[in-house]
Amino acid sequence: MKNIFKDAEGNIHFGLNAPAGFSGAEREDVDKALVNPGNRKLWRCNVCNDLQISTDPLEECPTCLTKNAYVEIDLDEFKKLINIL
Repeated sequence: MKNIFKDAEGNIHFGLNAPAGFSGAEREDVDKALVNPGNRKLWRCNVCNDLQISTDPLEECPTCLTKNAYVEIDLDEFKKLINIL
């Protein structure tokens, strides 16, 4: 099961492992980020399906360690994925 993490800037990560600088978060943190995304985008690792809400994707996925694996996704796909994780 994937966990939810966030950093001090409000970026959110769904995955097995936390990226550097991220700590545990709650589902309400995700809801807040989706309601008011600012300039953040929605990203999915195309290898392990980790998810990210941030301005830029991670260079390396903290779960599968694949570099440059994040692709931008739309809100509908993101919501579908978080409901099945």
